[in-house]
Amino acid sequence: MRRLTLIAALSGLALPAFADDAALLMGVDRYQEFSRVGDATDILDASDELRQAGYQVTTLSNGSARDMKRLAETLADDALDADRLVVALSGRFATDGTRTWFLAQDAQTPTPFGLDSAISVDTVLDVLARTPGQAILVLGYDQDGFSSFGRYLREGVGNLDVPQGVTVIYGEPDRVTEVLTDAVAVSGGDIMAYVRDNRRLNTLGFQPQSLIMQPSDAVPAPSLPQIEPSLTAWTNAQNANTADSYRDFIFDHPRSPYVEEARSRLDQIENDPVRLAQIAEDALNLTRNERRAIQRNLTVLEFDTRGVDGIFGPGTRGAIRNWQQNNGFGQTSYLTTEQINRIDAQASRRAAEVAAEEERAREEALSLERDYWEETGARGTRAGYQAYLERYPDGIFADEARNRLAALNDATNEATNDAARAREDALNINPVLRRLIENRLQQLGFNPGQVDGRFDSDTRRAIGRYQAQGNLTSTGYLDQATLARLLADTFGR
Repeated sequence: MRRLTLIAALSGLALPAFADDAALLMGVDRYQEFSRVGDATDILDASDELRQAGYQVTTLSNGSARDMKRLAETLADDALDADRLVVALSGRFATDGTRTWFLAQDAQTPTPFGLDSAISVDTVLDVLARTPGQAILVLGYDQDGFSSFGRYLREGVGNLDVPQGVTVIYGEPDRVTEVLTDAVAVSGGDIMAYVRDNRRLNTLGFQPQSLIMQPSDAVPAPSLPQIEPSLTAWTNAQNANTADSYRDFIFDHPRSPYVEEARSRLDQIENDPVRLAQIAEDALNLTRNERRAIQRNLTVLEFDTRGVDGIFGPGTRGAIRNWQQNNGFGQTSYLTTEQINRIDAQASRRAAEVAAEEERAREEALSLERDYWEETGARGTRAGYQAYLERYPDGIFADEARNRLAALNDATNEATNDAARAREDALNINPVLRRLIENRLQQLGFNPGQVDGRFDSDTRRAIGRYQAQGNLTSTGYLDQATLARLLADTFGR
């Protein structure tokens, strides 16, 4: 049995006081860090009908964690004297599979140790347990496309441990408002009959054949119902929600008012094609690697599994369902051996087709490159080599083009050097003038090496740097213009 923990209300905060019949409605459709939840704040639209039915109603739209907790704490205190309690929460929830939290508008991405921006749904259930048989918790949340909040948490509602006498009703945000306005707040409204007639609503916990929260005007208000002795066993059977749990309940409680419903649920389980498909897939005992292979094959076939990790989450189930639809199978999202083999065959064929397409594209690209080489580099000109390298810097003829271009450049440079050397020789520079030139280059900071009247490689580099700095033709050899500039710099200072 769970133990109820009630938090003392904060002092000094002016909040509305709950009457004996209290209702708390909170909806969040706009989150700071998450996408919108459509119709989540519509739950507040039921406030007028609940007030007319005699409830003291408190509402909160897109509330912060601080505001949510204050209202929940006040409800916890006033529940001690309440006759009927209704709580409705609509928006985003986080769960570790067992515990569940309702996220506030300012909630950050939750972690197991960082759920301060949320209120505990399990504690809300403890509060509602104060009015057994007249306690309703309504949850509105998107039941498709759940996402993960790390390794330990995911979005959605976990396996709630519902106390005796508390009824939980859940569904999409656009549907849960109606159960409040059309059943809970309606005079003589039978909540269980309403839910049974609405396939988009589901129930947990206390589920009598008939549950009326608002007595008919023509009859006196009923006393609190007696808890059926088999209620606990029935609740446990529903929470397990397996064929064995319902069989055990029917065998152990043959006179329970819930026997017929147990038989109905057992029949649904045994004949539900989705559950049968799930059982069949489970019997295959697929390994992690086999699941990865299936995800890879589906991805090859352009069915997005949202990852190849060997875990069949919502993304993979959706991909399987779409593949089944395209191939004429029942859309269960669970696989059979035949389907796995067909997916593998289709993926192998598609992979071969892709490889063939890539090979054709490669051959076509190589053919175009060869044609371009024939029109450019194969002609043996500098412009041809440069044109080819500009378009195909890593092409199949790129090394050849660079080598031939380098050879052309070497030949050009050699011819240029021969001409520059001839112009320097024509100047007939004597050793004394050579030392004077080296000395001047050294004074100017061009480092000509040893000042000895011999023009070695250091001297040639110094002359070249001097020419480049003076906007002269940089050859490393002296010409009339370079010599005149050097001598002018020498005697002009």
